Amino acid sequence: MRLLFILSILTIACSASGQTNQNSISQVRYDGFYQTVSDISKEDNDTSYSYLRFYPDGRVISITSEGTAFDLQEWFNLEMHDISVGKYQIREKRLYFSTTNTSGTVIYRGKISDQYHLSLRAKSLINGYKDRGKYYFIEISDLK
Repeated sequence: MRLLFILSILTIACSASGQTNQNSISQVRYDGFYQTVSDISKEDNDTSYSYLRFYPDGRVISITSEGTAFDLQEWFNLEMHDISVGKYQIREKRLYFSTTNTSGTVIYRGKISDQYHLSLRAKSLINGYKDRGKYYFIEISDLK
C-alpha cells in the first residue's frame, strides 16, 4: 500500500514536470528581442537584422535595422512612431502573426523551437518578398 502511494506521487510529479516543460516551450519571451540576419548586401557588405519583440498582452512589433539589439533597446517599443505592430497567436508550438505600419503588412508563420529560437516564414504584402529564418533570442535586462 505504501509503495503504491509513493509510485502514485512519483507519477504525478513526473507528469507535472513534463507539463511545465511543454508549456515553457509553447511560449515566447518578453524580456528581450528575437533577432535574425536579414539581408546581406553584396555590393557594400552591409548586414541588416530583423527584430521581433513580443508583449504579454498579445502584441508584437517588428523592425529591420543595421543596429544591434543593444542599440535598439532604448527606442524599440510600442511608443515608437510608425513601428510595425500586430497581434500574435500561439497554438501549441505554432506561432502566427502579422505586423503592419504605414508601408503595409508582413505575415509571419512558424514554430517555437525552444525558449531561445523561433523558425519563421515571412511574406511581405508590400513587395511580395518571401523569407525563411531562424530567430535567436537576446535577453535585454533593462527594456523600456
